[in-house]
Amino acid sequence: MPDKSYIYAVSTIIGTSVGAGIFSLPFVASKSGFFLFVVLILVLGSIMLLLSLMYAEITLRTKNKGRLVGYCEKYLGKGGKEIATIVTLVALYTSMLAFMIIGGKFLNAIFSNYIGGNEFIYSIIMALFISVCIYINLKIVSIIELSMVAFLFITIFVIIFKGAFFVNVENLLTFNITQSFFPFGAILFSIGALSAIPMLEHIMKKNQKKIKSAIITGNVITIFIYILFVAVILGITGDGTSQEALYGLGLIMKNGIVQVGLIFGVFAIATSFLIVGINIKEIFWYDYHLSKKKSWALACFVPFAVFILGFRDFITVVSVAGSITGGFAGILIIISFYRAKKMGDLKPAFEIKVPKILSVFMISILLLGIVCQFIY
Repeated sequence: MPDKSYIYAVSTIIGTSVGAGIFSLPFVASKSGFFLFVVLILVLGSIMLLLSLMYAEITLRTKNKGRLVGYCEKYLGKGGKEIATIVTLVALYTSMLAFMIIGGKFLNAIFSNYIGGNEFIYSIIMALFISVCIYINLKIVSIIELSMVAFLFITIFVIIFKGAFFVNVENLLTFNITQSFFPFGAILFSIGALSAIPMLEHIMKKNQKKIKSAIITGNVITIFIYILFVAVILGITGDGTSQEALYGLGLIMKNGIVQVGLIFGVFAIATSFLIVGINIKEIFWYDYHLSKKKSWALACFVPFAVFILGFRDFITVVSVAGSITGGFAGILIIISFYRAKKMGDLKPAFEIKVPKILSVFMISILLLGIVCQFIY
């Protein structure tokens, strides 16, 4: 039987991956067709799994622990640090924007029939509320965060179980080769658990050899959940699949399960929104030595301003966040991986051999995804 640290490590991988991004997947799958979506998520899932293992080896080889920015500075120099900083900030900002958009959609679906309002107003309300929490540096108690994620998982599985009886198989047989790369960015956004990798060394400090197994298990379970969720939602809603999945599903199923999913979805999104916002504030506060107020302003007003300027399409935001920031982060990890093998300080608990031809293939796929993002 796996020990508690192993279960916690696997849960961390899954919990980091499964978030707001899952709600974008049925819609993008409806554009490409279910079969092409499955092929793409298996390919990208395999790439992200390998990147996670490479990143884990980087952390295990490095004496001074940190995050991607620190590792890029050590192995790629000042230029690598600057690129990693930009990639990290853009990824965090686009995540906040995505949380703001989908939070507004969920709140609108919950309250608009009772007190009126629209998605724009509810997104503003959520952003203002989270901004206040970021200013006072409200720390979410771990048990509350885990509870919200757990309830969201339960709701997702209940939707899958109950929704299976509504599935129309014909909705899963569509095929659109011209949109084959349309889900690329949303998939990368959704399966990205790279931020959790540095934590695994601490979680499994007494049994670091099993980090590799934990990463593989967590990624495989995540992909399985996504495929199952998309199959059920797309199988029910077909061409009527909404951008955030649950609203369109509620129009067909018409029961309280979807409403409960929306409520827990709001809480899970709000906690993630707050955590990401505090991380951005602390980057400016601790790493760039700005004042607390300036750091808070940069953390909160940038995504708020971008939203006001009209960038409110949920799918576009997660696609940009996934393909561009995820793509460049992956490339930085690949290059750092080979440098760490030569320049690392420590002997890792495990190591993997990745032929350079395979790394070239992965970089090519990531670059192709970035290019396709501008095409679509």
